[in-house]
Amino acid sequence: MHKIMVVPLAGLLALTVAAPAMAGPNVSNTSNSLTMAQGSWDSWDDATQTYGFGYITVSQDQSGNTFAEYSASSQQYVQCTGADTPDDPSDDTFGTIGTDDYGWGSATLATAKTYSTANASGTLDIGRVSYDECTGIYDKEQVSSATFSLDLTATSALIKESGRGSFHIPGTFNNHSSYKAAYRYAEGTFDAGNGAVDVYGAIGKVTSSDHTNG
Repeated sequence: MHKIMVVPLAGLLALTVAAPAMAGPNVSNTSNSLTMAQGSWDSWDDATQTYGFGYITVSQDQSGNTFAEYSASSQQYVQCTGADTPDDPSDDTFGTIGTDDYGWGSATLATAKTYSTANASGTLDIGRVSYDECTGIYDKEQVSSATFSLDLTATSALIKESGRGSFHIPGTFNNHSSYKAAYRYAEGTFDAGNGAVDVYGAIGKVTSSDHTNG
């Protein structure tokens, strides 16, 4: 099963750099804009009972700052004890052995005007959490810095969505917000130095505005 969208487009606004325009005490108006290219992947090895999955998101804010976020995990389900007594299930225990990689870094991003293609590259600082549920051992380390490339081609028509929201406490607090998004689903490849993997994701842009008084 392919993970088409890793993060909802509207949710990506949390990653942007806000541009406040203060209108007075306790009053603010902010606007955000984020262009993004995103891909995810997953795999299953039945022979080793190993599941792998991950995602890469490259985002460019309204000031032109471009940054990448990366995550990759590998999980193997194993028998911890009891393998030497196959006729006695009472001493069988099971657990997962795996690694979770995570990384951030600066990047470049180029998208076609109508989000038909996207090309990104940059450098990721990668950390790793390793764990073994059989032994209870958990470890955290800085793995490396890795250069990467992401190339996507759209596979859908242009999709547009928008939304509005408000929160109001009479005489105390008032908030109005809205967002607009335009994007296409996409497929392509991601390579962080260990060979290219097929990814499924999206190319697009989301903007928002927010007014708070209170």
